[in-house]
Amino acid sequence: MPLFTFSITDLTTFESVPHEEWAERENLLEVGNRFARTMLAANPDFRHRGMCVAIYDEAGMTISVMPPHWTPCSSPT
Repeated sequence: MPLFTFSITDLTTFESVPHEEWAERENLLEVGNRFARTMLAANPDFRHRGMCVAIYDEAGMTISVMPPHWTPCSSPT
């Protein structure tokens, strides 16, 4: 099972402390949703700042970027 890194970002200057989690690729949306809900509960202002959840693989390559309403907006792989 691969290790992925999740973070909240505004895609310009802000990126949260990364969260690493072992997951299957087909479960990334679910894990990203759970991470986003936790981060948004702790930081509700993120919802109004254009934040997204970024998901990176073990090599640091971007796997996906999702806005807080959890619809994929980019998936380069």
